[in-house]
Amino acid sequence: MSAKSLRLRLFVAAAVSIIIALFIAGMALVGIFERYVARRISAELDTYVRQLAANVSVSSDGSLQLSRSLADPRFDQPLSGLYWQVGDDSTSVKLRSRSLWDHVIELPDDPLKPGIVHRHDLPGPNGETLFVSERGIIYTVGDGTRLLRIMAAVNRAEIVDARSAFTSDVALSLAILAVVLLVAAWGQIAIGLRPLEAVRRSVNAVRAGEQKAITVKEPEEIMPLVAEVNSLLEAKAKTIETAKARAANLAHGLKTPLTVLATDAERLRRKGDTEIADELQDLAFGMRRHIDRELSRARLHSAAASAKQSTAIREVIVGVVRTLSRSPKGTMISWKVEVASGARTNLPEEEATELFGVLLDNALKWSRSTIRVAGEGPYIVIEDDGPGVSPDQLTRLGQRGIRLDESTEGSGLGLSIAADILEAYGGEMTFGTREPHGLRVVIALPAILDRSGRAAQC
Repeated sequence: MSAKSLRLRLFVAAAVSIIIALFIAGMALVGIFERYVARRISAELDTYVRQLAANVSVSSDGSLQLSRSLADPRFDQPLSGLYWQVGDDSTSVKLRSRSLWDHVIELPDDPLKPGIVHRHDLPGPNGETLFVSERGIIYTVGDGTRLLRIMAAVNRAEIVDARSAFTSDVALSLAILAVVLLVAAWGQIAIGLRPLEAVRRSVNAVRAGEQKAITVKEPEEIMPLVAEVNSLLEAKAKTIETAKARAANLAHGLKTPLTVLATDAERLRRKGDTEIADELQDLAFGMRRHIDRELSRARLHSAAASAKQSTAIREVIVGVVRTLSRSPKGTMISWKVEVASGARTNLPEEEATELFGVLLDNALKWSRSTIRVAGEGPYIVIEDDGPGVSPDQLTRLGQRGIRLDESTEGSGLGLSIAADILEAYGGEMTFGTREPHGLRVVIALPAILDRSGRAAQC
């Protein structure tokens, strides 16, 4: 899958969006959880402050006394992380929990109104940072009153640890959720792009000649594109038909002048002007050959673009061999056909017959005793035991009008016809030397299929 793939681009965009959204959601969840833990701990600390306020008293000598200890055993365990302290700023008298040991929490010098709860982050024993809940309570002592600052505190590391544990759990959960969402996004993209695959198959069917237009009916987002392509196909078909008609008209229009030219050449020959007559006849023959070849090429390209057929290769070859073997020279040749019966091609039977007809006729012309037609993987190979062609002449084979031996009959169009047929249908042909001598023709037929429609071996 390349970087230009629409599927990959959509998936990358979805993945980036999912990751960003889950990251923001994770950060929000962690923040909400931390605030929730802080509120829960604040409520717990406020409870301890109220219990202290209910149990603390000021004696007549001004000392502070706690009538009943708090129930949580951590207050009696040194440096446990849970602490309380009661202080009187005016007399510097303080009561504190055993868990503070010898440490005194230094409260900020801020105005403290009675009943109002203050929250602080203050340094605690052993380098801890304490989350402090503080309240001012007014007590009546004799004829006067005293303001006591009652506080309870917890090591903020407990909040941090809870947040870290929650972050780990959330990260794992969000990672699993991300995988699920990415799989779902991939499936959604695949479903969304499935109509494009249908368009591709329909275009391939048009190219193969199975249908004349794209037949996809949904989704409506791609229908304007389908309509434009169908209009283009229709315009192309009309252009081809017009070109064929004009070529046919041109050919028919030239036949009469060529016939007159041939008649004049024959008249001159009877008068004794054989040299001029031969030149005119050669000229007329060359023009007629060129016209016939171009009409044949037009017919080939039109047939290749119109309808897809399935032709059994072996049956065509056997039929051509049967015909050629009845000729005078063909009866003296050993024919070997080694082609799988299940191999098929999308060449129409008429074109396949013409293709193998000209190739096997060329092989028969030069062969001495044996002609072999075999399937080698996806290729058809035709070999004869004739004199062969020199390596420097192999590249000239198949060119229109090229005859490497002028002593034999022919127009030089046979191999070029075969090349035109293969070119029109997407095949190709190469020439080589058969050992120890002879010509080897390797044909790559278009869309060689077995009976199930899969690529077949010949």
